[in-house]
Amino acid sequence: MDSFEQGLSMTIDPSKTADGSFRASWPVPDEWQQGRGAWGGLVVGATIRALALVNPEPGRTVRTISSHMFGPVPNGDCVIEVAPVRRGAAMSTWAVSIWDPSGARCTESIIITGGARGEDIDCSEWGTATMPTAPDWQQVPAVPVAPPMGPVFGPHLEFRPIAGIPFSGSEARALGWSRFTEHSAPQEERGWTAEELLAIVDGWWPAGYVRLKAPRTMATVSFSAHLLADPASVPIGEPVLMESAVTSAYEGFTSEIRRLWSVDGRVLVENLQSIVVVN
Repeated sequence: MDSFEQGLSMTIDPSKTADGSFRASWPVPDEWQQGRGAWGGLVVGATIRALALVNPEPGRTVRTISSHMFGPVPNGDCVIEVAPVRRGAAMSTWAVSIWDPSGARCTESIIITGGARGEDIDCSEWGTATMPTAPDWQQVPAVPVAPPMGPVFGPHLEFRPIAGIPFSGSEARALGWSRFTEHSAPQEERGWTAEELLAIVDGWWPAGYVRLKAPRTMATVSFSAHLLADPASVPIGEPVLMESAVTSAYEGFTSEIRRLWSVDGRVLVENLQSIVVVN
């Protein structure tokens, strides 16, 4: 089992509550920390994994997640609750909450799952987003990201930056190839998972860091992402291209759009984050 899988390990309580919800025990590991809590990507991944463990509708895959992060998710024994909100004819809505060891709620997420829709039309050409021009990932050197300048979780991810170096004072944009280091072996045959794709879109540094001239602490307070391709269609040994940009900012709160692209030019994930300057 690789490190990311270990980080998502949890135990589901088989008993349902009166409203049909489930609870899981999640021992958050130290090695995935970022600042005062767990890396946001691990939190998002654990949220998706908890739903997957109890989802009675495997034909309905994850389509979108919207998370509000009230506070850090600390290492230790946290609790995740998965509750059904509505199960429609073709789409289901779930609420997933995480509590820290003291009993304080840290995050609240809404996840929508559903099967394929609109199969009588071809919407494959509707998208207007264009993949940024980028060199072949194998031609871009990997850069180590680790303490003391980088986060604790940094060594678990591979960063191949193309543009947008932190604290350079440049335009608030970033571009680069990324993947999990434990999954870099090209001979592995499986594809990415929804947990991995929706986590790694949060792996890159905030585009606001590029604009700054010196380090400042920043944190994500809301995270909304749409899964726009089958994760398993991307070989796990292949990285994804991450592009990000601050579209607007006000009083220390920034709005940042991120996209993940496959090597063959498909949009995999589109993500909007509200990232705040903490101090």
